[in-house]
Amino acid sequence: MITKIEHIGIVVKDLNRSLQRYTSLLDLKVEEIEEVKVENVVNRVAFLPIGETRIELVETTADTGLAAEFLKERGEGIHHVALEVEDLESVFSDLKSTGVEFLWGRIIQGSRGSKVAFFKAEEFNGVYIELVQRH
Repeated sequence: MITKIEHIGIVVKDLNRSLQRYTSLLDLKVEEIEEVKVENVVNRVAFLPIGETRIELVETTADTGLAAEFLKERGEGIHHVALEVEDLESVFSDLKSTGVEFLWGRIIQGSRGSKVAFFKAEEFNGVYIELVQRH
């Protein structure tokens, strides 16, 4: 079912400032920066690879939405852990049939052409777990 940790998502207030710290202090390289629209909210995301896993920095451009609410309630920090799966539709269907609750109740388009589904944070000790199938 799960093949690896695909990325760790960190919500930040200022993407450019955060990127400067990650690249200069940790010597990480930016793989790509993208704007992703989720539930009518645009987020800027940057990916920094470390081996097969990535750090995803997320900056929201809105006052509402998942990242904005997280920022208001908790401030900057680790928002989610993304687990890669090979067949998201099958995994999603199987898990949903067990009564597990997902945000939005469906699979949505993610960054880099991926398909994603987020569990409600309550399902995993207050941590958002994202299932992701890369394109």
